[in-house]
Amino acid sequence: MNKTQEQLEKLRKVAESSLNKTDELQKVLAQIEALMSNTELQKVSEKKKY
Repeated sequence: MNKTQEQLEKLRKVAESSLNKTDELQKVLAQIEALMSNTELQKVSEKKKY
């Protein structure tokens, strides 16, 4: 896992543990998940190029 993903995962865990799961938090978590998913898709695409 690269450093950015590790930081995002850490922030996600902090957010989950320190905040109530409100609609706003759910939106933020969804954005983080989407970002992580996009990063993984980019990695797969780059690997297919080689």
